[in-house]
Amino acid sequence: MIIASLEKMKCNILSQQQAESWGVEETSASDGSYHTDSELSSYSGVRKSDSSVTSSDSGYEGKLLNLECSNSAEATAQELCRAFRKYWLQTDSASVLKEEIPRELESSLNLAEEIKIISKLRGSSGWSPPRSQIIFNIHPSVKRDAVVAAQNFICVGCGTPIESKYIRRLRYCDYLGKYFCDCCHSYAQSSIPARILSKWDFKKYYVCNFSKHLLDSIWQHPIFNVSCINKTLYTKSKEMDRVRDTQEQLFHLKKLLKTCRLAESVLKEFKQVPSHLTEELHLFSLDDLVKIKRGQLLPLLKDILKSSTSHVDGCELCQAKGFICEFCQSADLLFPYQTAKCKRCPACKTCFHKACFKSGGCPKCLRISARRTLSETPSLVPQ
Repeated sequence: MIIASLEKMKCNILSQQQAESWGVEETSASDGSYHTDSELSSYSGVRKSDSSVTSSDSGYEGKLLNLECSNSAEATAQELCRAFRKYWLQTDSASVLKEEIPRELESSLNLAEEIKIISKLRGSSGWSPPRSQIIFNIHPSVKRDAVVAAQNFICVGCGTPIESKYIRRLRYCDYLGKYFCDCCHSYAQSSIPARILSKWDFKKYYVCNFSKHLLDSIWQHPIFNVSCINKTLYTKSKEMDRVRDTQEQLFHLKKLLKTCRLAESVLKEFKQVPSHLTEELHLFSLDDLVKIKRGQLLPLLKDILKSSTSHVDGCELCQAKGFICEFCQSADLLFPYQTAKCKRCPACKTCFHKACFKSGGCPKCLRISARRTLSETPSLVPQ
């Protein structure tokens, strides 16, 4: 559809130019000057070529404008751009500035080369710019020549062809696992998400400019679910295991405190940490993981946990929402945040003592099942 629109616009412009040229011929004919047959034959139908159809202010004097209709979108775009340049108007200030610019400083690129450079923003048939993606795997160690050959001997960042003698000058990006030229790689350093989540490795590695910008942009975003990516990280890191336990308690505590009208001051303390740490389980950002490694996050979570449990223990409204273990019938109130001694039924979410709970024998689930069976049984009493 776009190509068809461009073709239509081009034909309209050609028609206008053809009408203007015919108008000139009619005027000259009325004055008594006639063209020869060879001259008139050049105007039969649509002219195939025209020499020097350019404006003096277009910056492309002397360039031929090929008006031949072509099915190539690129050729159509170039012809339209040249034609549009004829109708561009400049202000007086712009004209003065143009006169002040030395001729030797003006660009010598023609329109085709200019479009070719701009097209690098969207790639070409043999190269496309890197995509913004989160990589969760560590790239294996492969010889430089093999990686560059897989890249078709071009820079991944800008698509510049690389000769064999310059391969050693390319710079490796540990995040993308590719080689870049010195324009696309400034020896920036960053921690790699895959190395953190797989090996708890927070060392900084060299990354290209694109990867550095990408990692900086997602640094504060909670997009890493540790339970889905690598559950074994909790066993590899004691810090992560402690944070997980505290996070689970705060997760249940926050739900309870939101139902208490007397817990406004306690809920304000939760704002000291990002909301996803107390509202979602196992969800972290790169910034959270770095703070866990440095020991900065756990003390803050512990302080919030301490003040929250203190409120629940002394609040009558919160105490009224506790559970009683139906196995032992103890007067000890149970809450979901008491992960050390409380076990929740996965079906009805009722709390029991861990020592008392029997899988598949939840009293509440049995009552619900019996009530459902009774309601489905047809009544023998006549209505």
